[in-house]
Amino acid sequence: MRPIRRMFGWSLALAAALVLLPPRGEAFANAKIREVIDNPEMPTLQGGRHKLLGEAKANVFVFFRPGQAFSRSALIQIARFQKEMAGESVRWVAIVSDSYPAQQVEDEVQAVGLTCPVLIDRGDALYGKLGVDLHPVVGIADAQHRLVAYQPFTEINFADVVRARIRFALGEISRTQLEEVLHPRAATQSSDPQVAHRYYKLGQMLFKLHHLNKALEAAKRSIALDNTQAASHSLLGAILAAQGNCGEALAAFDRALALDKKDAQAVEGKKDCAGK
Repeated sequence: MRPIRRMFGWSLALAAALVLLPPRGEAFANAKIREVIDNPEMPTLQGGRHKLLGEAKANVFVFFRPGQAFSRSALIQIARFQKEMAGESVRWVAIVSDSYPAQQVEDEVQAVGLTCPVLIDRGDALYGKLGVDLHPVVGIADAQHRLVAYQPFTEINFADVVRARIRFALGEISRTQLEEVLHPRAATQSSDPQVAHRYYKLGQMLFKLHHLNKALEAAKRSIALDNTQAASHSLLGAILAAQGNCGEALAAFDRALALDKKDAQAVEGKKDCAGK
């Protein structure tokens, strides 16, 4: 099966992230949670062979596609987690179809700073075995190779959700704490385009004043309330780019252009990020 494209608190933003998930969320159609999954030895981009899973408490593996903005954003987050969780019982691998040229994959991996082994899925055998029909998607298995979680990409707070799933697999947070991240309490404000626009204008003002963290929160709140406005996504991209996070910025710009292909901020933002 070939991979196909799918596409502040802790409340509104995470609620919006959950809405972005596929209806059933079956990133791995042929593997159920708590089920032991196969552990094939696969060729690596770096040369040699490497097992999919190891003996770590959390075996994290991410399916990605080179040249896709969402995949690049996911890989950037995984690269950051590698540094953040260095020394902990976490094992990292990335998986890519053999349908992509090795040089393209290598360029992508180097661009995002990924240092874990990259496994080459010949004939998309692992894609088919697990039934992967979304990507990028992160899977997590325990030391007994039981699948404990999977997380498709979301535009908002993907990193927070993946981090929480890994921390739970490590036994560092409780089930209740995990659920608070996955299923935040209902927001006090319902979806409202007018409220969303006010957050957008607030984010614009904060961005101009270079209060980037507060601007980022306002932009995310705007999108959580109404994710159909290109301007909010392009503002989010501009803030992320200003913070040096071009991987996630490109994903935001792509979303803006999908809503309005003439959005000037998104067009210019993509050009600027491409040059970095």
